[in-house]
Amino acid sequence: MKTVKDWPKLITQGTPIVGLEYYSADRQSLLSLFCQYADDRSIPAYYWNSGFSTLQALKKVGDNCILSPTELAAGCDVLQFLLESDRPGIFLLEDILDSNSNGFAERRTSELANAFFQFEWRSIEQYWVLLSDCIQLPSKLQPLIPILKCPLPDGFEVADIVEKLQDKLRDRIPDLNCNNSAEPDFKRLVRACQGLPAAEIKLVLARAISMTDSIESIVDFVLEHKISQLKNQGLEFIASPDVPYAGGLDKLDAYLNDLIKLNQPEARKYNLTPPKGMLFWGPPGTGKSLSAKLAAKKLGRALLAMSWGNILGSSSPDRALSKILDTADHLGGCVLFADDFDKGFSGWESNADGGVARRLSQKLLTWMVEHESDVLMLATVNRLSLLPAELIRRFDDGGIWFVDLPHNGARYEIFNLHLAKYFPKQFSPGKESPWSHRQWYSLLNDYAGATPAEIGNAVKRCAERAYCESKPGEIALADLRYQRTQFVLSSERSSEDIQAIRNQASYARPTASSDTSRFAAGEQELFEYKPHICDSIEDDAA
Repeated sequence: MKTVKDWPKLITQGTPIVGLEYYSADRQSLLSLFCQYADDRSIPAYYWNSGFSTLQALKKVGDNCILSPTELAAGCDVLQFLLESDRPGIFLLEDILDSNSNGFAERRTSELANAFFQFEWRSIEQYWVLLSDCIQLPSKLQPLIPILKCPLPDGFEVADIVEKLQDKLRDRIPDLNCNNSAEPDFKRLVRACQGLPAAEIKLVLARAISMTDSIESIVDFVLEHKISQLKNQGLEFIASPDVPYAGGLDKLDAYLNDLIKLNQPEARKYNLTPPKGMLFWGPPGTGKSLSAKLAAKKLGRALLAMSWGNILGSSSPDRALSKILDTADHLGGCVLFADDFDKGFSGWESNADGGVARRLSQKLLTWMVEHESDVLMLATVNRLSLLPAELIRRFDDGGIWFVDLPHNGARYEIFNLHLAKYFPKQFSPGKESPWSHRQWYSLLNDYAGATPAEIGNAVKRCAERAYCESKPGEIALADLRYQRTQFVLSSERSSEDIQAIRNQASYARPTASSDTSRFAAGEQELFEYKPHICDSIEDDAA
């Protein structure tokens, strides 16, 4: 990735036009940087966006860079104005690049192509920097105009920003030691700031320091701001699940324990790296989303949910996905979660969406291969066949996991998880069950084919009914058996679709072992074997 610091090298190589992706909060620092570049080359620098009627000159005043109006009126077409001008300088031009999903207007594309080739014979030292928060050039311009980035600060750079504010922090929090990166308070504050532009970190911290007087309040202030910003970009923090584990998924749980070890620094000594993605596949309601949430909780990472459908439906899908991936890369370790991932690929092969899903899946595929940040991508799908084959392969390192309908032993665990939540006096962990083995076996058979979601809803409805009947926290076996009569199982409503999904389970890794509990259904013969009378006589004779 080329950054803004590579601009002088490109200029010496004869590159007159570049695109530069940057965050709006960093505008002042960006102007100061190009003001310095202009001084180094002894040429002026100018800035323009659609809010100005004239070009603005960049002037250095002390350590700051300010904008000063000029008499250069660009009119309605600043590019044409510059092409006809003999004025040398560095021109920072914003609002030039069309951010719509349709790409550039044909005229704007031709203007930029013409300008690039005219610079080859023009003797004027004039350089254009096209500014935008996300740039997607048409194929005609991609070989001509390189794209630079103003990247988000990494953990070390964020720590340096926080350290430079230590005097203000100490005025409010005398006990805070900003010089020791091992301090828990310092590490928490740095972690909270990761994923934000450098200038935005300074602004948010300055506001937080002026309004609060404890490190906890400052961290909460920064996190609240970051959550709001991420939501605007299409990312949402997902809270930890309300259950400690998912019943019956023992194989997945064992793999996550191994994943924790692979994330330890010692693993790097043996050239071992954690996987970049895991895919949860199975019928609806079987606990795929819960598995992703519990995986993030077990790994101790923030869970960020992105909606692939919302990305495809945004005004600029490329911009939306680029910002999401860039933010995830700089959060200092997170789980990027895409629920119902397959729904965004309906019609992918026929290009029914104009090729948007195909283009974005390629961008995501490239990112999953090349990114080196501490990001684990988790996705859930009902219909694996809808995903592009090349994208499915990128989940092979972490595995494609099949989350099936629970067997008797798993249903027993799921029932007890929810019963302990709503009826703790009767079903606390370690407490002997009030129901006999025979009663449990009968209940589990009643709920054969039920999903974990359906079991959880049935227990919740029993709790609601008990509360409304003035006996909260009390449940009888008959209550659950009655609730079973009040709904039709999804495995019965959509039996063909669900069975079609289950028939392909051999293509994935199972999340659960076979049932070895005391409720396991024994193998049954379709026809009982009865030896022929002659066979019996021969056996006795032997």
